[in-house]
Amino acid sequence: MHRFFSLIVLCAICCIFFPSCSQNKGEKKYRIAFSQCIGNDAWRETMLKEMKRELSFHPEVEFIYMDAGGSNEMQIEQVNALLKEGIDLLIISPNEAQPLTPIVDSVFQQGIPVIVTDRKTSSGLYNAYVGADNYNIGFLAGQYLAHKMGGKGSVAEVTGLPGSSATIERQKGFREALKPHLQMQVIASLNGQWLKDTASKMVALNMQKLANTDAIFAFNDQMALGTRLALQEKGVAKNLTIVGVDALPGEGNGLDNISKKLVSASMLYATGGKEAVQTAVAILQKTPYQRDNMLHTLVIDSSNVELMKMQADRIDNQQKDIDEQQKLLDEQAKVYRNQQSVLNILVLSLVLAIVFAGVSFYLLKSNWDKNKHLEHQNAEIRNQQQQLIEMNDRVKEASQAKINFFTNISHEFKTPLTLILAPIEELLRTSELNVSAKDQLLLIKRNALRLLNLVSELIDLQRLENEKLKLRASSQNVYKFMHQIAQSFKPLSMQKNIPIQIENRSAITHLWFDADLMEKVMYNLLSNAFKFTPKNGKITIRIQQNTFGDYLVIRVIDNGKGINKAHIEHIFDPFYQGEYSTGGSGIGLALVKDIIELHHGNVTVSSKENEGTSFALRLPVGDAHLSELEKSTPEKDKQEKGISEANLFHTSLNSADQGIDDGGVPREHALLIIDDNEEILRFLHATLGSSYQIYSATNAEDGMRLAFSKVPDLIISDVVMPGKSGIELVKSLKNDTRTSSTPIILLSAMDTEEQINEGLMSMADTYLTKPFNVNHLKTIIHNLIANRQGLKQRFVSEIVPSNDTDGASISTTDRRFLNNLSALVEQHLGDSKFGVDAICKQIGISRVQLYRKVKVLLDCSVNDYIVNRRLKKSKHLLKMDIPINEVALQTGFSSPTYFATLFKNKYGISPSAFKKQQGDYS
Repeated sequence: MHRFFSLIVLCAICCIFFPSCSQNKGEKKYRIAFSQCIGNDAWRETMLKEMKRELSFHPEVEFIYMDAGGSNEMQIEQVNALLKEGIDLLIISPNEAQPLTPIVDSVFQQGIPVIVTDRKTSSGLYNAYVGADNYNIGFLAGQYLAHKMGGKGSVAEVTGLPGSSATIERQKGFREALKPHLQMQVIASLNGQWLKDTASKMVALNMQKLANTDAIFAFNDQMALGTRLALQEKGVAKNLTIVGVDALPGEGNGLDNISKKLVSASMLYATGGKEAVQTAVAILQKTPYQRDNMLHTLVIDSSNVELMKMQADRIDNQQKDIDEQQKLLDEQAKVYRNQQSVLNILVLSLVLAIVFAGVSFYLLKSNWDKNKHLEHQNAEIRNQQQQLIEMNDRVKEASQAKINFFTNISHEFKTPLTLILAPIEELLRTSELNVSAKDQLLLIKRNALRLLNLVSELIDLQRLENEKLKLRASSQNVYKFMHQIAQSFKPLSMQKNIPIQIENRSAITHLWFDADLMEKVMYNLLSNAFKFTPKNGKITIRIQQNTFGDYLVIRVIDNGKGINKAHIEHIFDPFYQGEYSTGGSGIGLALVKDIIELHHGNVTVSSKENEGTSFALRLPVGDAHLSELEKSTPEKDKQEKGISEANLFHTSLNSADQGIDDGGVPREHALLIIDDNEEILRFLHATLGSSYQIYSATNAEDGMRLAFSKVPDLIISDVVMPGKSGIELVKSLKNDTRTSSTPIILLSAMDTEEQINEGLMSMADTYLTKPFNVNHLKTIIHNLIANRQGLKQRFVSEIVPSNDTDGASISTTDRRFLNNLSALVEQHLGDSKFGVDAICKQIGISRVQLYRKVKVLLDCSVNDYIVNRRLKKSKHLLKMDIPINEVALQTGFSSPTYFATLFKNKYGISPSAFKKQQGDYS
């Protein structure tokens, strides 16, 4: 049954495909490519039309057209692309002869026929040339002008591209034709680059040279038209004879311009599109053809232009008729093929219907069984897919939870480290410790710093895995950098008698890398080398470049115990413990690998047991592999350096040098400390309480209530707290009139660049990371309060100037408040009843808030501020020779006597004496 079914199907397929063989006669046999130097002018568009017209008689030809846009490089690139695609013949019009000669020669030497049209190459390696004789065209133009001008006069020429064969040959023929006429001179030669606009610009620029010209020969009609338009615009030589080349039909082309008397004459320059296709077909079909196909030319002027236009119109009409006939033939052929296909399909359907009628019953039962089995399998597969999707979701959730836990717990380590390191720093600064106690504290400090370094490495590794650690590379001197690293290991080197030798075998002195990250890499590699190298051993840092000089290789080599082969492939895995583990974390080498890959390099290791180990860092030379975001700038370096220095525990800041006495300063200023860790609160209270009045809160909501009620001189807040975060707290306080001027310090274990930037963008005055240096914190607190006091003094002395030169030191909210207050008081200076209640009503705050706000910003009471403004205004009025009684009335004083008393207390002189003094000066 199966054999019979296969035979019937085979016969039916034959019925379908055998009749279609007759249709294959129209299939494409040849691929002809045409590379045009530039296709946006009328002459070359006509050439392409002629080619397509001729190709309509050759359906077996597949035609590929490419336009180089007047670019030598693009034309070379296009020809190479055509060679890769595979072509049978190349027709090319070279943009310029010399640059295009090598690629044309290459095509010819590969055995692919080449036809050069319009312009020639320098070598002559091609199968055929189709085009007019450019030398003859130039010669004919010269003869025409000599005859028209009677053999005397001045002539100018507008040429095409200087390197093209058409320009060279036309110019040569034109000059040869003028040689017998000694009284004719070529006084100017302008490069129009074959373009109308370019020719027009060149004529406009050389108008003085062309002022006495009798005739101009432009190397094509478009440049001739551009020349005429430029002359007309300047009103020069309306009857000047202008001769062009091409004589193309169509509006705006040569024949139309002659008919409109814009151009005197044109040399007929046949495009040769038809002849090029005919020659190509002859070459491919291996029939006789002519190598040099020189097209005829003639002069067209007003005497024969109408005849030529009529002939061109007739050719266009005939071509339209041919196209219509071809379209009808194609449609008829399509109808025939469709009908034949329908008939074949009907026959096949009938045959198959008979076959399937007999076979369907046989297959039906088998299909039912198979379908049931497949349905069962599909159900199982769908269940498995659903289980996989659910498992994948659970894995993602678990992975995200692990990352969040990892990040949070790593940052949480920094809080207890702060409570360890900060008190130790305070104890070490005291001089009462004996040597033993000091050594014990230094031991605690070293191990706490070691734990801090381990936490930092964990955070760096996690940030690398989540692509949050960014590269900040800059050009560094490699040898100096390695020398500094080696110097930091000098005490350990002397202790174990293991010298570090640096070998520089490279001429490359500078390399782009992130110095902080590379320091971690070298620290890990050298620490491992010292750990596994016995006393009296040797460690070498070798700097060398690869063969091509595009990579620098830095090797760290030791002669220690080495690594077993079974462990080398896992040596860079996070938390991997090898056979020689000494209790390390197993993250150092994983961090090394990730940092080097972040630098677009790689790290490898080679080792032999009992002979030593070599780690090789392979880093690219230069900065081409780095994006702009990965490069460091001086501004970024300064910012990062400031952040880094704030975290260094070995930074020595003496509080006495900063003018802070922890024991003797009265508690003139108040601090508000907000942190959910009570130990941090107690520590800061103990550290700062001797110098400042301390208020504390364990969450943002309580902190805001205390800030509004107590109005402290400075606020210190944690970032991560239950409820509202520290960043949200800063935004709320800075946008509230009552606390907008209060300096705020953010103190947090969140130490990434993004987190620090987010904190500073919230308008916090300073961002410090845990663990912090206590003296550094004290200095910042002192400076912020001192700056705020200086601002108060300036506003008291100046009585709130309108144009503040220190605008950077006061917030927009505070400036708006002071400006409103100043305008309100100035407006009511003459009202003796104007006071605090009126101000509160106008501004919309309570008396307590107004008093506190003015006290914080101006360090004076509201009434003192109003009196000072009135007294300052009175000085101005007294200078205007206004009576004292009137001045007192205008400035809001209830009596002249009260005014005189306040004036003398303020300025040390009575109003009458001040007024007399002003009169004496005048």
